[in-house]
Amino acid sequence: MSTVIAIVDDGKIWMGSDSYATTSDGERRRIICKKMFMNGPYLIGFVGSVRTGQVITPKYFEPPNDIFEFPDMLLEQLSNKGCLGTNSEDQMVFQSSNFLIGTKEGKLYEILSDFQMSEIADYTSVGSGSPYALGSLYTTRKWKNQEKRIMTALKVACVYDTCSGPPYVVEEF
Repeated sequence: MSTVIAIVDDGKIWMGSDSYATTSDGERRRIICKKMFMNGPYLIGFVGSVRTGQVITPKYFEPPNDIFEFPDMLLEQLSNKGCLGTNSEDQMVFQSSNFLIGTKEGKLYEILSDFQMSEIADYTSVGSGSPYALGSLYTTRKWKNQEKRIMTALKVACVYDTCSGPPYVVEEF
């Protein structure tokens, strides 16, 4: 997986990511794939299957204007592009990807692998490095420099999580 972090601060969204990918065999690779990108009115970050991130870029996906329609449209897009499978009980299964979505209004949402969408009050992280990143974000919660908080959290996550690694990217939205 990877690590993507987002912070809500004073009407702005700060988001950061690492730059590694892990194969199904557990090999760690630095990839040239933006794990964060703008699409319509949203800043989107993703972890998990690189393919799920690719098929929701502006080239392939036009997101809804209403954030509450996002999970259903995401489900439809991923299904249409072959990013969903079925398990032994014939239930649809997502390829273990999670998404963070920032809006122009300074709101932050996460969509988890079951397509549950939650609004985030202050900060969050998704991906295999998220427990370490969340710990770092908690201990730096009084810091005013959000870019520094994200960079610190990414560095901490990459020390302990073998599926995350530099270089790091941070965006303000």
